[in-house]
Amino acid sequence: MMKIGCVPYDHAKPFSGGWKGGGVVWGHPRELVEKLRRGELDMALVPVWEVLTRAGYRVVDGLGVGSRGEVRSVGVFSDKALEECRGISLTKHSMTSVQLWKVVAAGVLGVKLEERADGEAKLLIGDEALGEWRRRKGSGVTDLGKVWWDWVRKPFVFGVWAVRNGWEDSGGEVENFREECLAGIAKRAELAEGEMEKEYLTKCIRYELGVEEKEGMAEFAKRSGVAMRKIEYL
Repeated sequence: MMKIGCVPYDHAKPFSGGWKGGGVVWGHPRELVEKLRRGELDMALVPVWEVLTRAGYRVVDGLGVGSRGEVRSVGVFSDKALEECRGISLTKHSMTSVQLWKVVAAGVLGVKLEERADGEAKLLIGDEALGEWRRRKGSGVTDLGKVWWDWVRKPFVFGVWAVRNGWEDSGGEVENFREECLAGIAKRAELAEGEMEKEYLTKCIRYELGVEEKEGMAEFAKRSGVAMRKIEYL
């Protein structure tokens, strides 16, 4: 049976139907990347930066985690304007969000903050960011999904389902997984706990991985100064 890795964040709820009948390994994005590289997982939800910069993966087509504007769960939080901050604390859990911050900081925000643990600004992701967003009621937040959309006008893809090199799908497992996930995405409003989570899952997070999302991935690679490698989609 396929060994699957997923992040323990609210936005992954709609994917839960994809591993019916089997277990799942939970971990932060960086942890899942390491397990996938070591062959401890066959497929995992990983930062898009990993597949953009490292060969050896195939990507499940049609499924992703992204946004077309405000995302709420990837942002820089500060009690004063970013221009007044001197340092920023970067999350250790995500490669994509850190790289996105570097791209937008230089390309559109026009700020250069020292990376340090005690920075006045903090880059947070996942449920930690979502909780902080709710605590602040959306104030004091530089939402990276919104900054990217306003700047580029293309979707941003934070994570994709990557299959490790060498694993062969002998029984249509990937297709079954995709169909179950799409079914979960279609009923994500029912999976939400409360109105705030419902709004987050239905309006902030986008689960498509189509033509526009792939264009956004290519644009991210270009603005990061890396060559966009050809990705094989399953």
